[in-house]
Amino acid sequence: MNKILRMIKEIKSFAIGNNLYADIGNAQTIGTREKQDDSFGTCIKPYGVQAIVADGIGGYVNGKLASQITVETFLDEFDKRDVTDNLSYFFQKTAILSNERIRDEFGETKGGTTVVSVVLKDDKMFWTSVGDSNIAVFRKDRLIMVNRKENVKNWLENQYYAGYARREEVLDGKSDKRLVNYLGYDGFRKADEGDRPILLKKKDRVLLYSDGVEILGQIGLENILKKRMSAQKMADAIIQSVVTSKKIKKDNATIVVLKIK
Repeated sequence: MNKILRMIKEIKSFAIGNNLYADIGNAQTIGTREKQDDSFGTCIKPYGVQAIVADGIGGYVNGKLASQITVETFLDEFDKRDVTDNLSYFFQKTAILSNERIRDEFGETKGGTTVVSVVLKDDKMFWTSVGDSNIAVFRKDRLIMVNRKENVKNWLENQYYAGYARREEVLDGKSDKRLVNYLGYDGFRKADEGDRPILLKKKDRVLLYSDGVEILGQIGLENILKKRMSAQKMADAIIQSVVTSKKIKKDNATIVVLKIK
């Protein structure tokens, strides 16, 4: 039976191994944009659980199609067979495949998307990211960012610490959020990933979200995640807070929450 789950609102808890269980919640809003370019999904298999969020680049012709291609590719490749013996290979191979499919679909037209994905196996979380979407773990009332955004600001900082950029260049680019890596990019080479898996604990919350959620800030997210509620109610509360935010301009916002029990 195919257990790929898309746009679900309720799911019972499921075992992830080592006496840990999880439940999943998800929600999204279009914000003040004219179209929804985010896509997301989850896949539950006996060998592990995958979650994914992709944020299509709205400035290009069809960000939604790019994000859909990526989500479908990651879910389908995970669903085919047990890939958990070498998740680094799976992440890199699937990112390259997604990039190729986007390039083939769009041809000379520019199209692209970010992606963040995690795989939970036993008590471990493996992750990968391309672009500027977010993976975070909420633990002991604190939100801990897992991945680093692949934008000009962070790239300049990396260049500075490696001795290839001057301090003045870093300061000039400190607010430059342009992407230096994304799927659909003709210069794409590899996805970012963790050097080692993150050990999960009971009461952890794993979050994957697009940058539209960031208007709540770290404290805003932590205040919601501290509450005792299901993963779905957490996801709904976060997106509702985005909707009711006083910010005039709101990006597409999508979140997947995995509550560890």
